[in-house]
Amino acid sequence: MCLLLAGTARASTDKDFLAARDANAKGRSTQLARLAERIPDQYPLKVYLDYWQLKNASAGNEALLAFADANPDTPLSERIRQEIARSYGKNEDWPGFRQIVGKLARQDKELQCFDLRARLQQNDARAVTEATALWRTAQDLPSSCDPLFDTLAARGSLTIDDRIARLRLALETGNLRLARELIAAMPEEGRPGPALLAQAQRTPDKILETAPANAIRREIQLYALGLLAKTDADRAATLWEIKSADSPEADQGYGWGVIAVAAAKQQKPEAVAWFLRAHNQLSDSQSLWRVRTMLRAGRWLDVYQGIAALPPATQNEAVWRYWKARALKALNAVYQANQLFAQLSREIHYYGLLAYEELPVRLENRPDEYRPTPDQVRAVEANAGIVRALLLRRLNLNADAVAEWEWALRGMSDAELLAAAELARRDEWYDRAIMTAEKTRELHSFDLRYLTPYRDLAEAQASRNGLDPAWVYGLMRQESRFVDYAHSGAGARGLMQIMPATAKWIAHQMRLDKRAHARVNDPETNIRFGTFYLKSLLDKLDGSLVLATAGYNAGPGRARRWQADTALEGAIYTETIPFTETREYVKKVLANAMYYSRRLELPAGSLKERLGTIPAKSATMPVPESEADPEP
Repeated sequence: MCLLLAGTARASTDKDFLAARDANAKGRSTQLARLAERIPDQYPLKVYLDYWQLKNASAGNEALLAFADANPDTPLSERIRQEIARSYGKNEDWPGFRQIVGKLARQDKELQCFDLRARLQQNDARAVTEATALWRTAQDLPSSCDPLFDTLAARGSLTIDDRIARLRLALETGNLRLARELIAAMPEEGRPGPALLAQAQRTPDKILETAPANAIRREIQLYALGLLAKTDADRAATLWEIKSADSPEADQGYGWGVIAVAAAKQQKPEAVAWFLRAHNQLSDSQSLWRVRTMLRAGRWLDVYQGIAALPPATQNEAVWRYWKARALKALNAVYQANQLFAQLSREIHYYGLLAYEELPVRLENRPDEYRPTPDQVRAVEANAGIVRALLLRRLNLNADAVAEWEWALRGMSDAELLAAAELARRDEWYDRAIMTAEKTRELHSFDLRYLTPYRDLAEAQASRNGLDPAWVYGLMRQESRFVDYAHSGAGARGLMQIMPATAKWIAHQMRLDKRAHARVNDPETNIRFGTFYLKSLLDKLDGSLVLATAGYNAGPGRARRWQADTALEGAIYTETIPFTETREYVKKVLANAMYYSRRLELPAGSLKERLGTIPAKSATMPVPESEADPEP
């Protein structure tokens, strides 16, 4: 009876809290105060009521900062400090800003710019270097950064070359809004009108036929070259052969890189020769595509040299360490290759698995499975931030719940992280359980990283369609992290993220009733539809897991178009997929499948076997357009 009363009291308090939240959102401070009085001090979310009342009372910075200092275990403290830091930055109160900014856990771009402005006021020499590095981006930056860059320009630290460099980045990534803004801010003498950029989009070949008068016009010409190369790389190369003489040597090489990247993304064999003509005058993104192109062509010395020319931080990424080792092995530098493979094999990801399989002597490299003890779980369960996060989730306040959860995880040991992941799993908060388990450094739990909810449904539908359940789970984990209500910005829904049009196509193929596709959010329907679609892709795409996985993400027609004219190693096909999202997706799904094979105690085989060999285009049947259109 006491437990029932306690549950009833908590439900009533929860209801009052939600009403108070609604009153705060509507600016009803009197109602908020009345409801706050009814909520006991020991209620886990009482801190939110205190925060709302402080804000409604227009409390000064001193009172708000005192609240933040008194409640460091909630993200509300960070929110307060960020808001006050922004106000100080906007008012150019740099002493006040500097007192607060050091206490922030993270800074967004706006706060970074305020911080750099404050440091420039103190003549911090490193601030100039950091601000110049911040400038060189293709991304839009907040308005708070404008005075920072104006100061750099006035001091002579932001040159016309820096402006041209950012214009190139903006045009290379297609950020035309930023490009127009940068052009408009260039010195008036020699600055082209806005019509030139529009003309480059409409008739790129016409722009290429004229001689560029200055560096700005050359950048627009290079942009036009890229647009033409996307539709007709051969014509772009013919024009550039003639017109490149009008440009400096560095721009000549960059132009060949522009053409080569477009050709590489179309899997044209001419990309190799065009990259060779670029020499070393390539941007960072072009340099990566040079390596991929040489990899697809089997030119291992060029692969090695291309990776060696990348910036050190890029070379240290797992992808390039793996392919560097493969290149060394192909060049008979086996000892050096095995050293790299051995280091990589200890890491938990796609390249770690591939590297392990390359080792001549394979030891069991999987870390021991760590299981948090009941005492560890109880200790984390008592953490105030975890308590608030779980309660907020039960009240369907998911954004606040995630913020509290992530804040509570700061500074946790591996054992504590896994205890928290176990709590999330018990609460069926599967995405948090996985993401929390993935944060560990030394201790690992594959049971928590690779959860198996909906197991009866998944295994039944995998069996029904003759699919490997580990692959189904690998894809489902990547698509939704088992959030059954997941809904992407593009409209994909459910555990296997199925688009509405695809759901209709599947329902029609399965001869279901006309409204069956509307139930795609339901886990059973979603898994049934997703596995049916996976099976249809596998049948159409030569039984290749790689092609079917790529087809699930980008459409079967694209997966076909990315095949080579000759058979290709699956890992190389995957590495040269033109779409970054699809390229990473295939890697993660197939690596997930390997880990799920172990988790489900199924025959695992090797990742290299799963990747297989991708047949040549000529050896495959084309996918009918009517069947190539549906994409999850």
